[in-house]
Amino acid sequence: MKLISSILSATVCCSGALTLAQENCSLWPRRPAELDQAQRLYAQGNEDEEALALLQPFVNKRGLAGREARRLVGHIRVRQYLSASNPNLRHHTVRRGENLDRIAAAYESSPELLMFINMMTRPSDLKVGQRLNVAPANLRAELHVADRELTLWDGRTLVAAYDVYPSLGSVGDSGKNEEAALTDRRGEINGAHVPRASALFPSSDRVLTFSNGLVLINNKQRAPKKDYVQMQREDLNELSLLLRGGARLSVVRDEEKFAPFAVAEPDAESQKQKKSEGMDRNLSR
Repeated sequence: MKLISSILSATVCCSGALTLAQENCSLWPRRPAELDQAQRLYAQGNEDEEALALLQPFVNKRGLAGREARRLVGHIRVRQYLSASNPNLRHHTVRRGENLDRIAAAYESSPELLMFINMMTRPSDLKVGQRLNVAPANLRAELHVADRELTLWDGRTLVAAYDVYPSLGSVGDSGKNEEAALTDRRGEINGAHVPRASALFPSSDRVLTFSNGLVLINNKQRAPKKDYVQMQREDLNELSLLLRGGARLSVVRDEEKFAPFAVAEPDAESQKQKKSEGMDRNLSR
């Protein structure tokens, strides 16, 4: 897995930039200097915030610059999500009767993510009184069919970006955008099902199924007899860590009609006002 064995080291292309699959460096006659600088900062390993600031203006752009910026932002963000320095990391003491599924749901996380950050090999490793590191992961995904890209978002913040390989018939041909939710996550080895309770599950190939029937598989797995999209194995296994059950997926076929923040998270001021109004109502009772 890209970040389970180690953080994916960036390949150098042109002046030290991340190489994108099947791209030609000759396509960069005027390559943004910010990308080179961000790559150098990322390679140093301790200048992530400065690198992210340089990349931010390119994150929502289409084309080579935007695509490369999203890849590098993803390397940085996922490293933060899976580290002990994650600012959102919380702690939970296991009580009698609890299991990983219940704890993960309470913190809007995934059982696989809890296992990874606590170095557990199977759910049965959970013990009463154990102090767990818990990383919330209430993320949503966007599958951009024409761009062959899947992006992962935390509100308005880009968390990761992956190359995908959809065929024309694999995500339908309606031409319309649609919303779906993650309904099933399973493990496979050589096509055989691997139970999540097995010690083999962390090293298994993941298969993600969504409510619209779409299936995400890696590019080495046998294609199912239904709509599917392929990804690199390490990318799909990483995505499986970060997406919790019920996570939202937007399938984007028409970019002009896609409104990712149609139901935007309330800003800090509106949240403060809502909380104040609630307190006023309670006091008036």
